[in-house]
Order: sequence, then structure tokens, then C-alpha cells
Amino acid sequence: MDVARTLVRSVIRAFYTTLEILIVEALVTHSALRDDELAYLMKLNLKDLHRHCATLRDARFLVVHTRPELQAGKTRPINRTYYFIDYRQTIDAIKWRVFKTDKDMQGVARPTDENKEYSCPHCGEQYTQMEVLDSVSAAGFVCARCGTTLERSKEREAPGHQKLSRMNNQYKFITDLLQQVDKQAVPECTFDKALAVARPVVREATHEVLASVPVDPIGHKPSAVRGLANTGPKTMSVTIKAGDIDEEQQESRKRKERLLRENALPVWMTESSVPAGSGFITGRGDDEEDGAPAKRVKLETADPGVNVDVPVIKKEEHDDDDDDLEFEDVM
Repeated sequence: MDVARTLVRSVIRAFYTTLEILIVEALVTHSALRDDELAYLMKLNLKDLHRHCATLRDARFLVVHTRPELQAGKTRPINRTYYFIDYRQTIDAIKWRVFKTDKDMQGVARPTDENKEYSCPHCGEQYTQMEVLDSVSAAGFVCARCGTTLERSKEREAPGHQKLSRMNNQYKFITDLLQQVDKQAVPECTFDKALAVARPVVREATHEVLASVPVDPIGHKPSAVRGLANTGPKTMSVTIKAGDIDEEQQESRKRKERLLRENALPVWMTESSVPAGSGFITGRGDDEEDGAPAKRVKLETADPGVNVDVPVIKKEEHDDDDDDLEFEDVM
């Protein structure tokens, strides 16, 4: 861990501002700090502190963790922000930046046969090594256009060599520390581990703040109405007995009977309005009067074994006026 801390301190001092350097130094010293404690050490307000810490967070030099805490004398928890350094994440970010800078400095690599290493001092024509192989003289390679002896450019032999050399010299302290870090195992750093070994911040008497304790976010969910506490039952038990089942069945049967009575049809719809002594009820025909059977006539049919009884319809007496209405034969 000492090598990892030295690497983080060296990189932050080489590429960042003084205030950001002090923030990282405070986190390396105290392991984990709350935002108000870090602002007290930096002599900054919370808004400016969060802005500088956001820059370091994007560069993977620190990690932001938020948890609810309950202050003394208050009933509602508030979210507090903590900062700490995850050394594994920071080392990976430094490796990536060194690799990316080296690639950007080298530029787009070109094949060796495409590099024009020879140039003519007279006409300025340039040639590759493959193009000058067939133009050889005692003095060296000659220009195919004017015949002048070609000169080999040393700068074209290794493009960007000087820039890469300067960069490697400037980054040497980083690459050496990275090699040392790779030989060691960097332990995992989480918020709980960083807070467990955190060094407390000693405040002056005029800058004391209320102590706060962490709360469980699951057991302290905000209620729907502000100011109301959840006083409802936490658990509920149900016990079913045989007597309760019988009572429920009786109540269900009584309820069904009551519904049948309420929805029953009226008497005039369920009972017939025709008297019981009428012919419709007893089954007697109109040819029966006062209980006496009607006279019947036996008819003979084509089949000698089958006879059909036909009742004789008694002619009712009509008034004299009805007789006058009979039709006369028309000649």
C-alpha cells in the first residue's frame, strides 16, 4: 500500500491543481472523510468542494459514497456524502492514461517500406528504400530525375523519436512505480474498510456539529404523509376453528334464503287465475255439461277392425233473431 499511495501522490502532484492535490492528500491521510469534514479541512463551502471532487471522481482518483444518517434531536434521516480512494481503480486509470498518451505521441504507425528515407538535395524528390535499389552509383544512390546523389534523412528514420524520448524521461517516475506496484498485491478497498481505519477530524469548539449515526435505509422509509409515524401492526396471525366454519356455513345458508325470499316472484305470477273446477283444470271438454258425459257416435272406417267414436255436438238454442239471419239459397 505504501507504493500505491506514493504513486497516487506523485501523479496528482504532477498533473493537477494545488487544491485538488490537498484534497487527495487529506483522503490519503484520513482514509475516508465526510463532505462537511473535508470542507472544514479545505476551508471551502460544500458547493465548491463538490465541484472539485467531481473532477477527481471523473479521473478515478476518489470514490463517492452516500448513506442515510440520523442526527441527534431529529426524526428524519438525511443523506450524507463520503469520499475515499479505491487504489485499484486509481492505479488502473493511471495505467490507461500512460498507455493512451504513448499511443497518441507515436501517431499512426506506417510500414517501413512506405517511409521515404532518401531525398534529393537538388530537386527535392523523395524516395523509399525500395525505390532507390535500382539507382546505385559509386557515390551512393542517385536521383532518377536529375542524377544527383541522394541524402538520407536521419529524422525520417525514427519519426517522433525525440518527442517519445522526452515523454519517456518525464514519465519515468510513473512507469517505475507502476512496475513496483505490479510486483505487489493491492488489497481491495471498500467504503466499510476505509471507514473502519479512518482518522477522525478534530474540530474547534466554534465549529462543532451534531453527531449523527447511520440508519438502515430499509427500516426507515419515508411515510406518505410528512410527520406521521407508521403505527400500524407489524404482523398478523389468522386462526381457523371448526366451530367458526359451521357458523360461516349457517350464515351463508341464511343469507341465501333471505335473498331467495326477497327475489321471489309475486303470487299472481306463480299461481294460475283459472279456477280449479273449470274444464281447463279437470280436463273435461266443452261437450260435457253438469258432469254428464257427451253422446258419442261410432263411425265405421275402411278397416273393419278400427272404429272411431265421434262426439255428437249438441246444437245450442239460438234466438229467433239468429234464425232470421240464415242465408237463403240463391237461384
